[in-house]
Amino acid sequence: MQLTRPDLARVLDRSVRADPVADVGWLAAPPPRARVLRERVALDPDASLADTADALFGWAVHRGAGLTIAPTGPAALGVTVVQAVHVGPLWFTAPCRVVDVVREPDEAGFTYATLPHHPETGVESFRVLRDGAGLAFEIHAVARHDFWGSRIVPPAAHRVQDRVTRGYLRAARELSRGARPGTR
Repeated sequence: MQLTRPDLARVLDRSVRADPVADVGWLAAPPPRARVLRERVALDPDASLADTADALFGWAVHRGAGLTIAPTGPAALGVTVVQAVHVGPLWFTAPCRVVDVVREPDEAGFTYATLPHHPETGVESFRVLRDGAGLAFEIHAVARHDFWGSRIVPPAAHRVQDRVTRGYLRAARELSRGARPGTR
């Protein structure tokens, strides 16, 4: 947490040497006191799974949610990304590592795990899926508060997480329409 815009290159440099502090297994078996979040939104009926997945892997969904992003590359196994979110007068950085990737004909996406200095400890999965109802974007997250402020005032931390999640869903929907997030 800081009052000035963070130097994401410096945070990224520190984070690429760190090990994840959560395991992808948390999605199937959440640890005690973890918050589980699962959201899904239908995408444009004419959307291409490949194009929407390419936008996701290129971090467009994250940027469209209003996050400032500094990744070591497109989302792929082992890639590190530092995200920054501005909340009131404060900036929070959230370093993560991609720990799982899926690229199948009817599903594409990735999961990342938090790294040290993230406000939470957990994992989050982002998927573009095709099923009988059409194309959808799904988020599945499991996390515990790691930042002292989040532990003292969990409702405030939940509001920030919920705001970012709504941003991901909105951005995915807009990207599936071929729009840049925030332009419609």
